[in-house]
Amino acid sequence: MNKYIGFDLDSNKTVACVVENGKNDLYQTFGPDVQSMRQFLLSQKQPGCKVHLAFEISGQAGFIYDSLIDCVDSINVANPSKMTWIYRTAKKNDRIDARKMAVLMSINELPTVYMPNKEVRQWRQMILHRKNIVGKVGQVKNRIRAILKSQGYNKPANKGRWWKISNRIWMKILCRSGMDLWCVQ
Repeated sequence: MNKYIGFDLDSNKTVACVVENGKNDLYQTFGPDVQSMRQFLLSQKQPGCKVHLAFEISGQAGFIYDSLIDCVDSINVANPSKMTWIYRTAKKNDRIDARKMAVLMSINELPTVYMPNKEVRQWRQMILHRKNIVGKVGQVKNRIRAILKSQGYNKPANKGRWWKISNRIWMKILCRSGMDLWCVQ
């Protein structure tokens, strides 16, 4: 016997729908915290019954996945961009969304995303963070260069690139000399 559980998560509450063959659907609403989710899932476990969980991908999906993996037999993380037909219906609420995920999972039609392990997710997050920092550094350099050019400094004092050491020293000297570089912004 299998239980298919769909979670509709938001910041204020979690709505769960339990779909079991030959039984009425069970709905329950509880807090958005992991402890409430764990309690609900553990209450659904019964001997000889497998519990399968599905929820949509979100910013906290990795954390929720890691926190709940030991409470269920399998977790499927749904891809909402491949379930656009759900959002086209006139009737839409948390209970309907949770039920649709559970039903789709029960017939093996739920579009899912691959959930890599925690180490891979952390590595990817670090790469993305570095990319963002590098982008911001580039923006700051471009703004500094634009300020210098607005004051008539089209080329750095020394040959070569703007950001080599000798030209950074030249920029420091310009700043210390009391030029009105920073008044124009």
